[in-house]
Amino acid sequence: MRKRSYSKATRAIINELKTDQRAYRYEEDGIKYGLLILYRGETLFYQENNRALLCEIAARFSFINPETITHWDDNTVIIREERAAILEKIITLYKKAYKDDLKIF
Repeated sequence: MRKRSYSKATRAIINELKTDQRAYRYEEDGIKYGLLILYRGETLFYQENNRALLCEIAARFSFINPETITHWDDNTVIIREERAAILEKIITLYKKAYKDDLKIF
């Protein structure tokens, strides 16, 4: 897998989203989460405490592409095991926030 990174502009957007009031906010086991569908439903913002990422979704059809869960906003690479845990949490929170079952693309 090729190493990806967020541009400076994208990191600035992610930092703004970390405090965006439109995001659904949850706290479980001392971890704070944020979730927000962006743009025209093709991007999802996901936050765990101070770390965040953007990934591809198709909100209209409730699909997520797990291969786009690749790195955090500080450009730390997400390994396979961590991706699986993040994906599971996103699916759970998406159901709470948007009342739809998110399926894997």
